[in-house]
Amino acid sequence: MFELYLVSFNCARSYVNPDTFAPSFFDALPKGASVPDVVAISLQEVAPIAYSFLGGSYLKPYFDRVSTAVHLAADLHSHGSEQLEHVATRSLGMTALMIFAKPHIMERIQWVQSAGAGVGFWNMGNKGAVAMRLGMSHPVHNDTLSLIFTAAHLAPMECNIAARNEDWENLVRNMVFLNDDDSAYTLSEQAPLLSSAQPPAETDGLFAPGSHLFFAGDLNYRTHDNPPGDDTYKSYPSGASVANFSHWLQKDQLIREKEANRTLHGLREMPIEFPPTYKLSIHKDTQSHKRSSSDPDVQWDWAKHRYPSWCDRILFLPQAPPSALQPQIYTVLPVQATSDHRPVALSIRVDEEPLQPDQNQNRPPFPVNPNWRPRRDAARRWEVIVGVLSYLALTKKGKAIIVAVVGMALASWFLAAALKR
Repeated sequence: MFELYLVSFNCARSYVNPDTFAPSFFDALPKGASVPDVVAISLQEVAPIAYSFLGGSYLKPYFDRVSTAVHLAADLHSHGSEQLEHVATRSLGMTALMIFAKPHIMERIQWVQSAGAGVGFWNMGNKGAVAMRLGMSHPVHNDTLSLIFTAAHLAPMECNIAARNEDWENLVRNMVFLNDDDSAYTLSEQAPLLSSAQPPAETDGLFAPGSHLFFAGDLNYRTHDNPPGDDTYKSYPSGASVANFSHWLQKDQLIREKEANRTLHGLREMPIEFPPTYKLSIHKDTQSHKRSSSDPDVQWDWAKHRYPSWCDRILFLPQAPPSALQPQIYTVLPVQATSDHRPVALSIRVDEEPLQPDQNQNRPPFPVNPNWRPRRDAARRWEVIVGVLSYLALTKKGKAIIVAVVGMALASWFLAAALKR
């Protein structure tokens, strides 16, 4: 068995603070456990839309903060005796997936495949998912274990239940794993792999036969089907104890829609024993630079215009035999002053024996869309257009470019007019 650790965090388009994120990062590990062998981090709203859609160097500072937090967390947890290395980062629009592993696990990674699909306006990546499929060699015999990690962000608002279900369907239909393909991604970074093993053919979707599937993200399913009234917040349960919200958990949309077989078909979630993760209202004074960056006592309330809900979730596809996956702890991490969501984490043990390609066990609920590639490429073109326009309209440097261009145009006009006289 090896130890897998998954984290999902909606960054609220802000930099992660490594000093406050790292000390609690491994809170979902069993007592006395070492640093996990593999860490997969699902990030949503990773950066402002202009930077997310343009990608590349615009996103690097945001991912560097997360990498710093992971390395610091490993150092703190192991007292400097263990480390994690960056395996790969993929992003599609505003959603990203980062994977880290211990050095001896890095040596066993044979190949990495990527998949992604937007489900936002015009299929852009303001909402959507990105996934990576890792092939890991067995330590003894010549077999490969396949692991699929998915980071997702579905439609918002209490009433958009059908839209979230449709987002799930579109992800299953339009995500196909490819080799060495970054044409649709706003950022694609990967450490060099030691192996030259042949990866699988580019035909598999999320439910690839013989693969473990993990699905994490801001899935946006709520505790109520309509938004609260103006004064409803006065009746919200106080504090952050899950017991105070147990009656709301019984109305959780994701649990209801899964039981009705309308979304996340076949995936399983451990029992929720933590308070809602959204929506927090962080007190402004906690974001002041005068406060210590490592102060754990972030002051917050529930936002008045949203029902507290378990938006942030981590699920996985059960396998046969059941011993192939052994979930351990599923919990919420401390409040981060940079976001209105709380991170969630899941520790799970995975059998190193590769799964047999069983079509029945990994049967997809929907077939792959034969036009998934032109759909993806068209969406990426729109992302570049929207990214450029957003950069020019919403950033200081973009506005400076507009002023410079307008100034040059006016100067040219005056010069041309003067020469005509």
